[in-house]
Amino acid sequence: MMNFDDVLRHLGEFGPYQKCLYLLLCLPAIAGSLQVIQAVVFLFAVPEHRCAIPGFANDTYEIQNDFHEELINRSIPMTSGYYGEEKYSRCQLYVQTNSSKIWSSTRSVSEPCHAWVYDQSQFISTISETMDFVCEKKSYASHAKMLAMFGHLVGALINGPLSDMFGRRPVIICNMFIMVLLSICLVWSSSAPVALFLDFAINTCCLGQYLVCFVFGMEIVGPSKRMWAGVAMNLFWSAGNMMTALAAYVFRDWKTRQLIVSVPAVVFAYLYFLPESPRWLLKHGKRKEAKRMVANIAKKNKVEIDPGILDEVDTEKARAKQEPFWNLLKSSVMRRRMVIICYSWFAVGMGFYGLSMNVTNLSGSIYLNFFLFVIAEAAAYIFCFFLMDRIGRKLFLSISLSLTGVACILPLIPVLVSDPPEKWAITILAIIGNTCAAAAICAVYTFTAELMPTTSRAFGMSISSNCCRVGSLLSPYIVDLTMYISGRFGQILPMLVFGGITILAAILALHLPETLNKKLPETIKEAETIGTNAYDAGDASPVEQIPLESQSEENVFEAANKNAIESDAVSRDDLHV
Repeated sequence: MMNFDDVLRHLGEFGPYQKCLYLLLCLPAIAGSLQVIQAVVFLFAVPEHRCAIPGFANDTYEIQNDFHEELINRSIPMTSGYYGEEKYSRCQLYVQTNSSKIWSSTRSVSEPCHAWVYDQSQFISTISETMDFVCEKKSYASHAKMLAMFGHLVGALINGPLSDMFGRRPVIICNMFIMVLLSICLVWSSSAPVALFLDFAINTCCLGQYLVCFVFGMEIVGPSKRMWAGVAMNLFWSAGNMMTALAAYVFRDWKTRQLIVSVPAVVFAYLYFLPESPRWLLKHGKRKEAKRMVANIAKKNKVEIDPGILDEVDTEKARAKQEPFWNLLKSSVMRRRMVIICYSWFAVGMGFYGLSMNVTNLSGSIYLNFFLFVIAEAAAYIFCFFLMDRIGRKLFLSISLSLTGVACILPLIPVLVSDPPEKWAITILAIIGNTCAAAAICAVYTFTAELMPTTSRAFGMSISSNCCRVGSLLSPYIVDLTMYISGRFGQILPMLVFGGITILAAILALHLPETLNKKLPETIKEAETIGTNAYDAGDASPVEQIPLESQSEENVFEAANKNAIESDAVSRDDLHV
């Protein structure tokens, strides 16, 4: 019995047609990255600020002259900063004994302020500055980032099953259209609830579109090229991050920048003309459409193929249609694997997004720090190209998670050995941690797609990706612990939390089966046998080309049927995680 991967070997595992289609599926990742990373790092960033001096409309954060400095000293008390240095209070003013004379203030008594001035050396404006998400409303910035991450969770939760039921193409088109429309509308939002809702909805569509494009891309390439396909889409996301860094540096007013990164996305109207995934068509009994798609691929790849080749693959149709995606959770083997996969996604989401958000708390220029983060992330994806096919998915994922945890915990050393701590050392370790977390994201995406069966692949990706979103939901609050815990240890506390969680995930990942050079499982039963001798015996070499003329189709199908029978004979007691 043939597998769709066998058909892809006939067509060419990554022929000219697949390369073109894959590129068109990767480009929307740039638009999604521009929206997601801008919201996480820049859109709701809270610049350095202090209380405004009452009665002085021309007050600025930057000290203008000696008189201005004296006025500030008499009006605003000093507090301890992140690293123990003294700074002007962000939320307290000295009580004035005479409202007409600022000099007559009681410097032993303070009261909350209701107006602020912001440092404009790095930002001209952000949503947090425009709407004063500081002091009593300082949690609003955390809530905004949390809602963005919650949008990722909802996007993954609903788009996976929707794409399994209605197809990859319509879900991709709908998400892109809504994302572009709402991202432009965000510019005219005038209240916190509207801005937060739009941020949530935009991120919902961004993640949904990216996830379904990723699944589509993995389904049109053969086994030997699948790792490259999985990593390449992450590189497009990284390219979007680089564009975000450039846009944020050049356009420091948030409304201008939002229009700059949103309006050009209308070019993705070409998504309407994309075909449907042939693997999805086949699994849902749409034989005629699948045959037309395969014939078109063969024509563009300049190969000859028997028009009836899909008839043999279609023998799986009846069983696949009777296998709803929720059956994935009924299998004890797949449940155990899903627990490990989901925790790995949880750790990766918390570590990667947490470290990205924490860039605003690091010393130095936020733009330089973020650019270094992006460059390191792209380097991590390139390492994936050369290492994942050499050492395997499982070991690569475990190593990258381990290094993420170590890089997050090591900042404890400069905090303990120097006072004040070496800020540059903490920044370098944060960049290393982000690099390894990016590599882990790349690995876990590819690994999960290869462990899931075709009948439930988008659902499995959706469930596991949701765990990533749970981790990212919590990360803004962990990062913002620095708002509540000042001093030396408060600055590195978020990284210590991220480190402990990722190291545990690295240990658990070693209990998953290896998928290097394995064909994609079509059914849950096949997915259960990954890592067993039965699956290996029935798995054709991914680089072996099935002969078109020298071997008869009867012999090919006879051998495939024999392997399937042997696979069915394996006892459930022999299956392992």
